[in-house]
Amino acid sequence: MTTRVLGARRLSRMTDTSTSFDRQGLAIEDVTRAIGGRVVDWADDPDVSAAKVAPKDRPELGPWLLRPDEYDAIAWWRLDRAVRSMRDMAWLAGWARDHKKRLIFAEGPGGGRLELDMTSPMSELILMILAFAAQMEVQAIQERTSGASEYLRTVGRWSGGRIPFGRIPVPHPREESGWWLDKHDDSAEIIEDIVSLVLDKKSYNAVAAWLNLKHPAKTPANHRRALAHPPREPKEDARWNPGMVSSLLRQPSLRGWGMLNGEPVRDEEGEPVKIGPPLIDDVTWRRLQVEMDSRELPDAERNKSDAHPLLGVLFCGTCGGKLYQGWMSPGPNRKVAKRQYRCAAKAHGRVCAKPAYVSADPVDAYVDEKFTAHFGRVELVEVITIPGVDHRDEIAELTADIQTLAGQLGNMRGAAAAAVAKQLQGRSDKLERLEAQPVVPARTEEVRTGVTYAEAWMRAKARGDIGECREMLRNVGVRVEVGETYRGARDVTARLSFDIVTPDHVDLEQDALDDAAYQSSL
Repeated sequence: MTTRVLGARRLSRMTDTSTSFDRQGLAIEDVTRAIGGRVVDWADDPDVSAAKVAPKDRPELGPWLLRPDEYDAIAWWRLDRAVRSMRDMAWLAGWARDHKKRLIFAEGPGGGRLELDMTSPMSELILMILAFAAQMEVQAIQERTSGASEYLRTVGRWSGGRIPFGRIPVPHPREESGWWLDKHDDSAEIIEDIVSLVLDKKSYNAVAAWLNLKHPAKTPANHRRALAHPPREPKEDARWNPGMVSSLLRQPSLRGWGMLNGEPVRDEEGEPVKIGPPLIDDVTWRRLQVEMDSRELPDAERNKSDAHPLLGVLFCGTCGGKLYQGWMSPGPNRKVAKRQYRCAAKAHGRVCAKPAYVSADPVDAYVDEKFTAHFGRVELVEVITIPGVDHRDEIAELTADIQTLAGQLGNMRGAAAAAVAKQLQGRSDKLERLEAQPVVPARTEEVRTGVTYAEAWMRAKARGDIGECREMLRNVGVRVEVGETYRGARDVTARLSFDIVTPDHVDLEQDALDDAAYQSSL
């Protein structure tokens, strides 16, 4: 009777050519012919570590182990393709004994074939001894790899691993050997766009949707697949999600930093070691983290970016309070929900004798017409900020570094303590230098744009950027009041007044928070 053999192949990394599936397959086919058998099928597990994933949990081999009646033996190239620990070997030996299966290795100790019948106690003992040797080899490899990786990081060389989005490994520009994570032009440009969108208050959901529309399937996973050796086909159905966006923007690799166990690798002076050029500058990084931190606050404390188009422009003609956006639910005479602007005096603890409310769409059209009539031909003047000199953000970052290093120093002895003490001194010296520099405030200048308000208004409307339209209205001091509401009054514009007032200080954040609180109260 011909022995039915299941060929089992495994690779820790699909790019590993020294243990390729082709090489393993040839060896398994040779040993199968040698025992007079035939390969009935293959269980191929690429990118699966035997040290981390047990045989029963592997994507391909696991389901085959649940169908033992379909084959008589399992053949591997070598023992380390099957297991890398004594625990997994004990489980596999017990499984083979229970199901009366033969375990075959094309190349055993010394290079010859190793075939074990698990009905024999001696075979089980041999397997456990070999598994112990394999486990010791894994530990030795991990120790060597860890030491080499730590050294490579300290000298600014990439030690391998997952390629971050926005990066591409290239020969190191300064070292005679080794690798450097350079900027990958296409994905780095995408990162710049993501950063700009988030700093413009776009939600992670909106950014993910934009990415899936403008850059379909250009995800971090597909980026790594494209840079594998040999390149692997991208997954066309891969998509961004909000979590991927926020996770990407928290990665210090955007600054070019080398990381180890979640902490930056530092040089002798305590400076973070770079293993690639920064994709965003330090100032932008800090702005980005502040923006992202603000989104992690409770809703009542967060600046809402979805405030209505006329917030801070539209006021109640009775009490003078701001009007907020609300919705009238569908009813017997209304097929769909209807957007309104309402006086929210009661919700904000104030008294209004006759709170104004009005349909939103006619008011929007009225303001559009009046604004373009008054300011359409006026040239838009932008106020730009000339940066000053202010190291307070960097001082805060240095202070945090010093606290971290000081905490590490208390748990160290000998050479390690001396190295951290030197880093701590370097950080402290830099902090002292920065604290000695005066703060020069930023200043503003007005710059003519050559663009009229009408042109800027239409462009913003075309983009659906209600925030920019609202900002233009408030910058020129537009104030629209809504008069008393009378039943049966159909001419909305008769109740509206359009005025230009000298703009007072406008607290955009407080306005947005008020709007959010009102929305929550509905």
